[in-house]
Amino acid sequence: MLEEKKSFLDKLIPFSILVYSFFLSRRGGDTKDIISILIMIFIFIYSYKNKIKRYLYYKKEIFVSISYLLLVLISYFITNDKDAEKFYTFLHMTFYSIGFMLVLLNYKLENKYTKYILPLLIVLSLSSIYKGILELYAHYSSITGYRIAGGTYTTKYAAELGIYFLLGIFSIAYYKKIYIKLLLIPYVIINLALISLTQSRNSFIAIPLTIILLYTIIDWKKGIIILLILLGGLGILFKYNYNIRNVVRNVDRIKSTFGTVEKIKDDVRYVLFSEGIDRAKNHLLIGEGFYSNKGGKLPLANQNMEHYHNIFIETAVTQGVFTLIVYIIFLITLFIRMLNNYFKEDNRLKRYIKLYTLAVFIFSILYGLFEPIFYFEKIYQLIFTIIAISFIIDDNENKIS
Repeated sequence: MLEEKKSFLDKLIPFSILVYSFFLSRRGGDTKDIISILIMIFIFIYSYKNKIKRYLYYKKEIFVSISYLLLVLISYFITNDKDAEKFYTFLHMTFYSIGFMLVLLNYKLENKYTKYILPLLIVLSLSSIYKGILELYAHYSSITGYRIAGGTYTTKYAAELGIYFLLGIFSIAYYKKIYIKLLLIPYVIINLALISLTQSRNSFIAIPLTIILLYTIIDWKKGIIILLILLGGLGILFKYNYNIRNVVRNVDRIKSTFGTVEKIKDDVRYVLFSEGIDRAKNHLLIGEGFYSNKGGKLPLANQNMEHYHNIFIETAVTQGVFTLIVYIIFLITLFIRMLNNYFKEDNRLKRYIKLYTLAVFIFSILYGLFEPIFYFEKIYQLIFTIIAISFIIDDNENKIS
């Protein structure tokens, strides 16, 4: 009887994760959150039956993560205007993202399901891509002056597309069959085209830097080669962009990011960063309060801003410099664990999934240098769901003493 219940649970959890992923891909509102809670309950039942050896294996990561979450909780308690929207953002920045990942750490996905992960992620991404294509069709006549948003905000959509673009790249690298590669090439091209149409400087900077940094860490020789190719390509693009009218807006936006000192000082983000750093000096222990400027309470550069467009400065000001230090330790600890899991992996498919996860993690941090990605509720959930998947496929039982 006990074995039958265990077998049922082993099937129920993967199915629940699949359903959750479906609603997450469709921005399923409360439905995805309810399902994620159910998954966590199932994992606790699973842990009761299978013990907590995997939690013990990740005890350092769990301790650092919980410490960070408690500090964010304190910042929420001291903040003003605890409205429903701010509470929703808080829950998805903590409980439904990092908390969800932590609970899943004790679960081991059966190896027979691993081969479905990349195809399912690609299929589930099609909904968001389709929304972008529809928006492109609707505004095709005025697309040169229009930034597509995929039914959400441009910055959020660009981040989501960046994650899917990386998925396509690593899927092409993994699959050996030519017909699969040929099917994936249009997927990558469409994602890249949609990213271009968002006119997002962040994605166009973060994606190549992600690939360079990742391959520099994994294989420094390849990293240097990719860096040289990228720099050469960007140099040619910047020099001769007058012949590429379809992408001139993006080129100009990227070039403005690396402009003269005078141009940089006039940029809104420079003003925000400078102001944020000055304010952070007054909040070494406790910040102003979680998402304290939500609603446009930050009047800088002739605009009413909601945040500092940087995850580290935003954390320092709203949650305190001490929380920022713990947050950085959390990111480093998580990165080192994922990197170790990658290097210890022998299975080719799992190595590519873990490599893709590392790419998503690096991309999210680079993107966070210019946008508060932890306030992008659905994107943050997606990131930590992908990270959780890389952990639950890991065969670490033989490493647990």
